[in-house]
Amino acid sequence: MPYDIPRDSVALEPAGDAIHFHLAVFGAGKTCRITVTALRSLDQGQGGNWLAIFDTHRLRIGQRAFAYLSRDLRVSSVVLRALDF
Repeated sequence: MPYDIPRDSVALEPAGDAIHFHLAVFGAGKTCRITVTALRSLDQGQGGNWLAIFDTHRLRIGQRAFAYLSRDLRVSSVVLRALDF
């Protein structure tokens, strides 16, 4: 894969409304966020732990973030929302 999400880069934001992570794309680091609403959508409303949901759907989240960033590699970050899934 041309991208990777380092495990140590995944963290819940202090406000608790999103998870931020780094996506290494062709060797360049990009900052990404996924909202808890998007995580809830991926979890189908089952009410799991946000970090556990992220880990379960890591591949899909990475693919979606990469799809956005590959359109314009000059963009430094992306925010994934529920409508993205």
